[in-house]
Amino acid sequence: MKPFIFRLERVLQLRSKLEQQRAQALAQAVRDEQERRAALDEAAARLDRCGEQIAGTGSGGATTAGALRNLGLTVQAAVHQVRAAEDSLESAVDSVQTEQERFGQARRERRVVERLRERRRTAWGAEAAREEQRELDGMKPKKRNHGSEPQ
Repeated sequence: MKPFIFRLERVLQLRSKLEQQRAQALAQAVRDEQERRAALDEAAARLDRCGEQIAGTGSGGATTAGALRNLGLTVQAAVHQVRAAEDSLESAVDSVQTEQERFGQARRERRVVERLRERRRTAWGAEAAREEQRELDGMKPKKRNHGSEPQ
């Protein structure tokens, strides 16, 4: 019997490679999201420190107008950083979702070809078993029919 040959093996290899690439892209997107989440946390902490500074200046007595203006500008910059970090995180979350969908699609496409290969291998095995059985049947000695021989 000839060996099993799956004619779409190259397609399966290409789909497996694409799936691996999608998995790597997804991993990178997740890392980016984590970095952007950390950046948002850092920006929020800076804004909190600015708020603490403002609260601390009110209890110590009189504060100059220049100091208040500088604190206001610092708070505005911190708020801007928080908003930018939020936007960046939102973009990263969208990117992760997109990469998850692409990875899922690549995985399904690879799995379709794998199932086809499994079915073809099963059919090939069944055909090989039938062929082997025919060979074995051909090797058996023929039974003699003693009671109904022609005269």
